[in-house]
Amino acid sequence: MRIWLHESKGNESGWNAWSLDYLGFATWAPSREGVLNCTQGKFEEYIQWLEGHLGEKVTIGTWSGLEVAEEISGDEVAFKADLDPADSEEIKHCLRLLGFSRSDLLSAVEDLPDAVLDWNPPYANFAAWASWRTIRQVLKHIAATETGYYLSNIGYQDAAKLPLADLHWREQLAVSRMETERLLGDLLSSQDRARAVMGEEVWSVRKVLRRLVRHELLHRKSIQRIAHAYADFG
Repeated sequence: MRIWLHESKGNESGWNAWSLDYLGFATWAPSREGVLNCTQGKFEEYIQWLEGHLGEKVTIGTWSGLEVAEEISGDEVAFKADLDPADSEEIKHCLRLLGFSRSDLLSAVEDLPDAVLDWNPPYANFAAWASWRTIRQVLKHIAATETGYYLSNIGYQDAAKLPLADLHWREQLAVSRMETERLLGDLLSSQDRARAVMGEEVWSVRKVLRRLVRHELLHRKSIQRIAHAYADFG
């Protein structure tokens, strides 16, 4: 299996292993050795998730170890393959995976009472810069990041102007996702499906596609951890 390694030196210092062959798959560990050791198990979890939604087996070939395709370091950098134009099938696949991840997210939160949604977990390892601690705050963060950060960084600056702040969390998610789907649909007919932005941060369509899926999958897990912890500490 090919993986792309990213050593982050910004807000989330550590090592990320991405698969650009399987959209949205990534895992993190504090060290390079640690992320290499956990990649197979996390990848198997990802394939199980994907198969559960597709209703069919996903052919991945024989697991024969890891091949590091590229290794980069820095805050909000991009892999070389990220700068290639996305094809229409990648964009359509991203939209399909976002449908799966949103279904799972809503299932995880739809029955939670306000007491759980607004509980501030007493975790010692919360990043000081992260303003989202409660589940309600995480849901707002998911909605705002899709349009206000990812899509705005590939030329859709108006996406950052969506009036999300005063909406109920369900509306925040719905409004943001509707705009995300609209703009990804717009990319299907675009003459520029690379949209590489080479500045202090490096962005592109392909980077955004993988980040969109990964972001929702990651935060759904964090929401589940908070909900489970509430039973013990709440």
